[in-house]
Amino acid sequence: MAGTLKARIYMVGSTSAIEVDIKDKEKFLDEIKNLTSANEFYIHKDDEGEIAVNTSLIQIIEFSDDGDNKRGAGLVSNR
Repeated sequence: MAGTLKARIYMVGSTSAIEVDIKDKEKFLDEIKNLTSANEFYIHKDDEGEIAVNTSLIQIIEFSDDGDNKRGAGLVSNR
């Protein structure tokens, strides 16, 4: 799908990532920041099912574009 980014969410204490497709990096980061401030879960639904992420345990979010194979940092926890 054109115009989508992959966001890989790494949790504290884990080397595995939760991978989600997003359309807007800034909007996604704002949503995660707001959920973290409110101590709420991020809910993601796709063709493979549904996941709930405890936002207070997010360590790193890495972004990559399918077309350029480059990664970029988004949110890095200071915990």
